[in-house]
Amino acid sequence: MRQDDAFAELRPAMLALAYRITGSRSDAEDIVQDVYLRLRSASPKEAVRSLKAYLATITARLSLNRLRDAKARRETYPGEWLPEPVPTEGDLSFTAADMSFALLVLLERLSPAERVVFVLRNAFELSFAEIADVVARDPAACRKLFSRARERVLAERPRYTVDRERHRNMMQGFVEAVRAGDLGKLVSLLDEAAVLHGDGAGRPPANKKPVVGAEAVARFVIAVTRMLPSQVELDEVELNGAPAIFISAGGRPIVAILIETDGERILSVFAVANPEKLSAIARSTAGSQAR
Repeated sequence: MRQDDAFAELRPAMLALAYRITGSRSDAEDIVQDVYLRLRSASPKEAVRSLKAYLATITARLSLNRLRDAKARRETYPGEWLPEPVPTEGDLSFTAADMSFALLVLLERLSPAERVVFVLRNAFELSFAEIADVVARDPAACRKLFSRARERVLAERPRYTVDRERHRNMMQGFVEAVRAGDLGKLVSLLDEAAVLHGDGAGRPPANKKPVVGAEAVARFVIAVTRMLPSQVELDEVELNGAPAIFISAGGRPIVAILIETDGERILSVFAVANPEKLSAIARSTAGSQAR
């Protein structure tokens, strides 16, 4: 197989890897392009052993560097920083088993090294010896980093599986209650300890810190909804492998809303309003409407 063809076949996996580590689709695309350029300039001996392992190592290394740089910027980010949601319906670049938005938010709490080790070991099944080359640690240290990261993820990650239709029904119920301004119904859909996370890049009326509690979340969401333009379009989309809602007005993206649910109640609401993180969804939605 020609090198370019082999890279094209592995590109979706590398894009998913870079996205899992950085939480940014735009960064992931830049990283994968850089990986391709490095592959083209590599000597045959460097890439011949295992192209997949070679590409994964380079992708992870570049992603780690990008994540370390981003961590410093995110510390001064106005308000909460959330990952960039990605449209996944029909996108072969993002078909990994678990690209859930809630998991990506959780991975943000890990150190850059923990995150890279966890993703490479858990999702890509690289050995600790291979991972050691990426994070510049010995295999024993990588094993400890993975153990620590896995414990944090297992402690906070949901232990349930919700089928797509049930998730969609919960999402639709949430939207109907919000549009009707029905506080009681909205509270009934939310878990008592529900949390709303919002990323508006500091633009009002985005919240600067999480809103906690069913009634507080419901009141906040209804209040913000009343500030939307009178004519808005609501599109049901698939983001990170799950049903979600994209709101726009006159072609201008406003917010993407994703939820985490156990099938009975909504545990978390994620509202991404930073326009830089909505461009891919806007393009995908426009493309779907044009077909």
